Amino acid sequence: MARIELPEETRKRVEAIGTTEFVLGIAGPVHPQDLRAKAIEWISSLATTPLKTVIVYMGVDERAQTRPPAGVIEFVPYPPSQGDPSTGPWMEIANAQRSALALASLLQAKVCAVVHSDLAALLDPASRFLVAPVFDGKFDLVSPIYPESKYEGLINKGLLAPLSRALFGRRVRFPLPFDFCASARLLPKLVDPNPPRSQPGAQLLWPSNIVAMEGGQIGQAHIRASHTTQSDGLELSAVLGQLVGSLFQEIEACAAQWQRVRGSQPAEIFGAPPPEGETTETPADVKPLDTHPLFDSFLLGSRNLEEVWRLVLPPVSLFELKRLTRLTPEQFRMPDELWARIVYDFALAYRLRRIGRTHLLGALTPLYLGWVASYAQDVGSTSAAEADQRLDRLARIFESNKPYFLSRWRWPDRTN
Repeated sequence: MARIELPEETRKRVEAIGTTEFVLGIAGPVHPQDLRAKAIEWISSLATTPLKTVIVYMGVDERAQTRPPAGVIEFVPYPPSQGDPSTGPWMEIANAQRSALALASLLQAKVCAVVHSDLAALLDPASRFLVAPVFDGKFDLVSPIYPESKYEGLINKGLLAPLSRALFGRRVRFPLPFDFCASARLLPKLVDPNPPRSQPGAQLLWPSNIVAMEGGQIGQAHIRASHTTQSDGLELSAVLGQLVGSLFQEIEACAAQWQRVRGSQPAEIFGAPPPEGETTETPADVKPLDTHPLFDSFLLGSRNLEEVWRLVLPPVSLFELKRLTRLTPEQFRMPDELWARIVYDFALAYRLRRIGRTHLLGALTPLYLGWVASYAQDVGSTSAAEADQRLDRLARIFESNKPYFLSRWRWPDRTN
């Protein structure tokens, strides 16, 4: 298992605790007093009898202020990671998630829930649906379905989720979650996945993809909590590069496994989505997205990045992109099949390293904005449910084009 460095006092406390039923891990810094007030009430709502629980959090030891009734709940701090802050907030969260999971594994917890450090999940009664199926022993992982409007989370909706579904074979809406719950059997795999990643400590955590490769049972739960990632100062190309680059690394590391996956399996869903208009806007409330700047970025990319695109994309895709540049913004529609194959071709180019990876992912950005422009025009007057159906069609296109990716992965020089 991947080791985490623990202060001597923390290590002694872990050894003194021995084992526990449940670990609640906080993925990031939090004030112990705020944590105590919210966590104890939330934990008491999970079971009719008290659970032997350890709460692990990033911070300093303040047991004198945070100790609840003895023998029921323990608080154990873990140190901040020493990662590069320039890698962005997602890496900090992933490192904190791994620290919490590693402590849960050391404590031989039966179940471990990991939540965002804003603690929004602890104020959401629906978050119990993340935990209950794992305690029942029927699921190894339960991942959240967050409430979002049709224009929120489009990197996930248009790329991360459909690509993960097609390759790893599970229909998980949020493969890169802030909150999730895992079983004891999968804890070591989440901390130290096999096969090992090429860049240890520099990877985001993709729980559902890892559990899928281990043959585990995955569920999803509708929750009302939502989170804001502090990405101020980061350009879209940097955000896209960090998120998509991490998934491309995951694809490269797990190539032997995902090549054997055929089709996809649904993940059972617990809880109910919030009524439209309660936490997401109704169609009348959502202002149409101005697609002209997106279209202009796509056109600019087609002029400035043509040489890079020629290194990545086959002639038929280049021809189709050239055709799209001749359309007006109102006419512009990027076919789902073209978008799926573009993503697959960039994943292959990432593996082959024919150009620098940062430059490569930067060249994907205007293509992504072209897809966003097309999607926004498709769903402009639709409900959230209709937008979800639109995204499901996209995911099915990613699945149906997986043989194309397999062929290109195995024989990369056959087309270019």
